[in-house]
Amino acid sequence: MKFYQLKIEIGTEQKIYPSAYLSPEMQGAEFIPDGGDTKNFFKQPIEKSINNTSLIDDVPVFDHFVLKELYGERKKKFDWIKLNIYKFVVNHYSMSYCFLVSEQFKETIAAFNLPRHKFYPAKLMYRGEKFDYYIFQLGEETKIAFEKCTYADRKSGIIQTAAELGIHSKKDYLGTRVFFFDKGSVLDIHDFILDKYHDYFISRELFKVVSEPLKEALEAAGLTEGWKFEDISPRTITFLNQ
Repeated sequence: MKFYQLKIEIGTEQKIYPSAYLSPEMQGAEFIPDGGDTKNFFKQPIEKSINNTSLIDDVPVFDHFVLKELYGERKKKFDWIKLNIYKFVVNHYSMSYCFLVSEQFKETIAAFNLPRHKFYPAKLMYRGEKFDYYIFQLGEETKIAFEKCTYADRKSGIIQTAAELGIHSKKDYLGTRVFFFDKGSVLDIHDFILDKYHDYFISRELFKVVSEPLKEALEAAGLTEGWKFEDISPRTITFLNQ
């Protein structure tokens, strides 16, 4: 099966895709790291904040998000571009584990195999009207079996096994990367071995990854404007539970 990296579309001078920003007066902002308040990184204790490890209950409807360009102001307004999935930004800091998604996007992706996750009800301000959206958050990163992967020297193209490189853990991998960097190269994971199969997940180096069946479902439903899928080939992904 093929897998793809999910990346934001850069756009053109004619069409620049916006990101979803916290409105300063948004209800529920205190549950988000640096929720509109640069003086306090967390308004809530970290275990009660939406971050890359915690999924929390009893939060209000996040009311509301506004649309802006992430960098600069090349266009005077962006609220005429209504998408099904937005990058989620807080004070110019992208929440990598979160998206703001439409009801249709939620229903489509929820039918697939996902890691621990949650959908928090939210509102999006669009042309002066509020629409129902959700903060879609993954609560865990898919784990890599570093001792089972194969690795590629970016400079020479030589591919070696973990055993050949003496990699038995994440710590070994990070140390070996430093060794290759000092030689003027980069050590990439070429063939990933992950702990559990999911159709959408986040993992080191690949970041946001989508399976081919999920990609096709999102495209068929017309939910991917503003985003693109990049084939990870010739790199591969396999799972310990398959």
